[in-house]
Amino acid sequence: ILYYIFTPFTLLVRQVLNFAAKKYDIVKNLSLLNKHEILVLLEETEYDRNIDPEKRSMIHSIFELGETEVHEIMIPRTDMVCVEENTSLKELTKIIKDKGHTRIPLYRQKVDNILGIIHAKDLLPYLINEKGKQVKLSDLARPAYFVPESKKLYQLLREFQQQKSHMAIVVDEYGGTAGLITLEDVIEEIVGDIQDEYDQEAPLYRKLSENVYLVDAKIDLHELNELLNIELPTEGGFESLAGFILSLIGYLPKEKEVVTWHGYTFTIEKVVRNRIIRVKMQIPSTEVQEQEQKENISAKAEKVD
Repeated sequence: ILYYIFTPFTLLVRQVLNFAAKKYDIVKNLSLLNKHEILVLLEETEYDRNIDPEKRSMIHSIFELGETEVHEIMIPRTDMVCVEENTSLKELTKIIKDKGHTRIPLYRQKVDNILGIIHAKDLLPYLINEKGKQVKLSDLARPAYFVPESKKLYQLLREFQQQKSHMAIVVDEYGGTAGLITLEDVIEEIVGDIQDEYDQEAPLYRKLSENVYLVDAKIDLHELNELLNIELPTEGGFESLAGFILSLIGYLPKEKEVVTWHGYTFTIEKVVRNRIIRVKMQIPSTEVQEQEQKENISAKAEKVD
């Protein structure tokens, strides 16, 4: 499964590095570059508009899997959805329906004592044949896979492949349950949030006040322009609002940092690792936009003269 997941990323890395190598006349065999040399090469292309800032950020994220530990991205114990072994099949079915999870940890008496993982599809024969009253959840639970909080994400990915597992229970130094982590959580560290049919998709923007909006940074610029009747540029090697902001400043901004462009004000509200997640955007008033357009027309006319 990891082959199919990471093949596009491998091709992406090679595509960007080949472009950079040609531009900066690097003749060294790219296959011999180490991690540090690759990251330096990426920094050399930081201001190049021919390389999508989001793709560059994704490559950084791939390398950071070797530095990031499980506890940094796990679902904490307090947010875990688990069931006690004496839960009825009817109750479990309702939890699966309400929460939208297909894998749920099963425990005995307390969450520190995980018995295994219940897979929703394993319940189907009992629901269809109405044998639910006869089944013990502990008999249906598949073995749980346990990992320490300090495990690196790249190691976890390899172990997910070897174990043919999509979920791991994270344990602390005392053997207690600290949280859980899924294959999807790790992949999202590279590509961002993955929406499935059970996820409640948050709105891409929300109006806060006149001309002020809270915007999901991954929104497509064409869509944003159409929704808000504005004219942010859509050419330059970027597709999203995050990519546009990165192209303006050339580095990953910090939270609460303010970026301005032609009367627009972008306040970075949330950053997770190498990604801008949420931006508060103040757009100029209609009068300011009209004045800006007049100045642009005048500037073009002067160039023609």
